[in-house]
Amino acid sequence: MYDIEFENLLKELGYQDNLQLHPQEEKRIHQVIYKCPSGEMSIYTFIILYKTKKSYLYPEYFHNKDAPDLKEKIKTLAERIYFNEKTRVAEVGWEVVYSKNPDEFSLGERKKILYSFIKDTYNHLENGMVKTNPQVGDILAANPYGPKINDGFTEKSLEIGKYQRALLAKKFGFGQLYDDGFQYARYDENLILHPI
Repeated sequence: MYDIEFENLLKELGYQDNLQLHPQEEKRIHQVIYKCPSGEMSIYTFIILYKTKKSYLYPEYFHNKDAPDLKEKIKTLAERIYFNEKTRVAEVGWEVVYSKNPDEFSLGERKKILYSFIKDTYNHLENGMVKTNPQVGDILAANPYGPKINDGFTEKSLEIGKYQRALLAKKFGFGQLYDDGFQYARYDENLILHPI
């Protein structure tokens, strides 16, 4: 894949990268089933590793081609992911499948699942997500998208759900929610995530 306008924009911004654009790697998924007396919930933790940082930037460029602030958007994102460093970037997140409506789980069951999920996710982030071991300088991007449990897919529910998920992501080391809809974190020399 080659896009001359994208390549020219990168050069104009001072980012020289002769590597090819690659589509993202496939989504690697790890399923954990949480069982409760009244039902079960499957949480799928996923990671999408990009072959190059240029390949991570390209979708943002493609979806904002006609935006008047395209140049600024790409520059900001390139800085956020430390474009000039030869480190990796990946998108991470989770998806949930319920065996019944979420409001049918008791508050105690939901708390138990949440605490177990947090513990499991800390372990994934420290020891490698879906057999992708972290390396010093790796950058993770998380999109805290989803509805508030029990409220369906309304605008209000999605807004509250995003806020709740963003707070949870901060517990794992991710930074603030940016205007591109993502939160970012970076592994230090001890493979501990720090917010960007």
